[in-house]
Amino acid sequence: MRYGDGPEDELALESNGDYTRKVGYLRFSDYSNETPENGKPAENLLNRVWYQPEEIFPVNGTPEVREHAFWVPADYHYFSLAKNLQGMKLVGCVNSTCLPRTPIVTTVERGISANVFVDNGAYRQFLRSKYNATAIDMESAAVALICLQQKKPFIAIRALSDLAGGGSSASNEAAVFVSVAAQNAVDVAMHFVTLLS
Repeated sequence: MRYGDGPEDELALESNGDYTRKVGYLRFSDYSNETPENGKPAENLLNRVWYQPEEIFPVNGTPEVREHAFWVPADYHYFSLAKNLQGMKLVGCVNSTCLPRTPIVTTVERGISANVFVDNGAYRQFLRSKYNATAIDMESAAVALICLQQKKPFIAIRALSDLAGGGSSASNEAAVFVSVAAQNAVDVAMHFVTLLS
């Protein structure tokens, strides 16, 4: 949002349906920037980041008529099958990389996927409290939206490769977890496929 605009000001392109204030926002202006400017604290010129639905053009819809989607539900049958994966034994080590605790398979009611790499515990907690999301990734939304557009069943099977800011403040864990996460994701996905027949 542009500096000077308040919460009641119309968003750019809001009137024609491109943007909405129904989903939610994060108000950056609540947080101070302590960077000195001419010996004085700098004024915080940030306002809000508004979360927006994605546009899709459904395969059986009217050509050139878009629909908006913020949440894409998992297919009920797929989600029921996925619950059978709980208790599956996962690897804790790949080559010389070992996790500090035994990984588990679990299902989550709601995850968030966006083109933002989250390495901040406070932001992760905000997403949890605002949207009741327990998993965050960067890739599932692309698959979810195509499935929604094409009217195909959807489920995401993910292995978390970092703690989204919940681990060590010295470094992100992705470099440590990625090989183990990749192996576990493949193993769980392969087992899920056998449940489909």
